[in-house]
Amino acid sequence: MNNSVGADTTGLQAAPELLEEEKPEQGLELHVGSNVFRTTNGVIKLQGKEHLVLEVRADPPVLLLTMDIYDEQGRRVGHLRRNTVSAASAARFSVSVASEPDHARDEPFTVMVRDQVTEQTVIEAYLFQKRKIRITSGQFYSHKGELVSISPHYCRIGAGLTLFGDVIESRGGTAVIG
Repeated sequence: MNNSVGADTTGLQAAPELLEEEKPEQGLELHVGSNVFRTTNGVIKLQGKEHLVLEVRADPPVLLLTMDIYDEQGRRVGHLRRNTVSAASAARFSVSVASEPDHARDEPFTVMVRDQVTEQTVIEAYLFQKRKIRITSGQFYSHKGELVSISPHYCRIGAGLTLFGDVIESRGGTAVIG
């Protein structure tokens, strides 16, 4: 009787091409408060409109922020493009950028926008682990005039929507909030 049921183990160890190669990270991972948006294109859409764009430039390394800034009536009062405030809103908003972190002290690449009239931080974000961006704080209005509050624990739009601890796979698209 021919017993051909036996396992052929000679091909298992000799086939290293079967091992899956490590794939490079794609997209940006955005941490908005305690919420995580994986594999995004860096765009955050609030209430149906693209509101923030975060980019990472590799050489020299720097975190770039593009954002429209609105007031409580939904009127645009400022515009930031790749860390530069437009001339019309330069008197009201200032941008601080730390693009040369001290690696010995583990300081990240950061961007912070401040409203010089109210002396409040509009938004603060930093880059870590090359492809991850954390928005640690924010107090700004959406295009509909609703207050957007971001803390390390939550992201809140107006009185109706609060996100905390959500993990969302964006599959290369935008991070959608509200």
